[in-house]
Amino acid sequence: MSHADPSTPASGTAEAPQTPEALEAAIRARREHLTGTLDELVERVKPANLAADAKDAAVTKARAAVTDENGTLLKERVAAIAAAVVVVVGLLVARSVRKRRR
Repeated sequence: MSHADPSTPASGTAEAPQTPEALEAAIRARREHLTGTLDELVERVKPANLAADAKDAAVTKARAAVTDENGTLLKERVAAIAAAVVVVVGLLVARSVRKRRR
C-alpha cells in the first residue's frame, strides 16, 4: 500500500474535478489504485505466501540462535539443542515402552 494516489495532489488535499470527464478520469484512476491495492493484499494472505513467510522467519530465528553476529556456528548452543532433542526422544521412547508393557 505504498502506492501514491494518482488523484490526490502532492499537498495531500483532494481537489474536486471541474468537469464530468475529469471526474470520470479521477474515478477511473482511483479504481485502478484500489484494484492494485486489493491485488497486493490478496497476494499477501495466500496460504502459500503466509507459510513461506513463517518458514523464512523460523529459519532466520533458528540461525540466529546458533550463530553469532559474524555467522560463526556456536557449538555449545548446537550441543545443548542436540542434547535437548535426545532427552525428548528418550522420554518418548520410554513412554512408548511403558505403554506396551501394560
